[in-house]
Amino acid sequence: MLGGNGKGVRVARWRSSFKQSLPRVVITGALALALFSGSCGRPSPGPIRIGYSPFPGHGFLNLAEHKGFFREEGVAVELREFSAFPAAVQAYEAHRLDALASSLSGFLQLAQRVKTAKGVAVLAYSEGAEGLIAQPEIRTIHQLRGKRVGVSLWGVGSYLWARLRERTGLREEEVTVVSLSTQDGQQAFLRREIEAWLTFEPWLTLTVRRTGANILFSSRELPGEIADVLSIQESLLRERREECRRLLRAYFRAVEYGRTHPEETARFFAERSRVSIEEAKAMLAEIRFLDRGENLRALDTPAGRAALEQLIERHRRVNVIREVESIAQLFDVALIRELP
Repeated sequence: MLGGNGKGVRVARWRSSFKQSLPRVVITGALALALFSGSCGRPSPGPIRIGYSPFPGHGFLNLAEHKGFFREEGVAVELREFSAFPAAVQAYEAHRLDALASSLSGFLQLAQRVKTAKGVAVLAYSEGAEGLIAQPEIRTIHQLRGKRVGVSLWGVGSYLWARLRERTGLREEEVTVVSLSTQDGQQAFLRREIEAWLTFEPWLTLTVRRTGANILFSSRELPGEIADVLSIQESLLRERREECRRLLRAYFRAVEYGRTHPEETARFFAERSRVSIEEAKAMLAEIRFLDRGENLRALDTPAGRAALEQLIERHRRVNVIREVESIAQLFDVALIRELP
């Protein structure tokens, strides 16, 4: 009896104590929230949402996340993969993305539609990671006449297709161009519904391995022309600039880590792209990744800006974009300068 009553008393006292302390907890929490809101002006922002593609040129974003570099730099990042560039553009336009890794060609097209998109870094230059592949019986560009060629007319596909025709003399009216997304293009090639397909890694390696296709033309023949960039919404650069700096610091740490740990990096990229380690090494050899210093030379020196302006003008000349904007309008170069 005493034991039962004693337990009841202790429970009653605990409940009484809890009820008495509850208002103080709520008031304290409300006061803390009010103080927090008053000091920051708004609730804590969410992670920076970055869109990217399976292309290996964007892979160091994944490595930075995998190694914890974003976390160590104190920036919350959410990576979102898009296999189709138009879907990424739609997400960017609808403000469901804060940043986007894309080809320079895609970024220039995006900037014509979204004037608030600002480039902040050149991620890489491709030297063979994109190419035109053909069915095994087709060995030369001239054998494509009268054949069906799958091309994505968004992003790098439109520029590469235009430059390929300039370099080889192939006229567009000599072939049937079939506009296809990456996934649809691979399936059409495997079913032999098209005789040739303009694609990029890892689909280039995967499809050649599976079909024995011939590579008729690649970005290796256009040195310095196929680049990938990271762009960020202008409002984010203005309102959360320190986080953007931390994002870039983490990314450049990943690039440096890749250079000093090549075997581990190759294994990571092999798993990411579902290829063998040797195939991953071959892919990485086709892409020249830029660190902070190389970005400053590309974006913040007279020679670097002149080369980039010439490349942008070439995009206009082959009708990938309608108008040319200056480097100052397209890029926030100051962000890289501000990194310690």
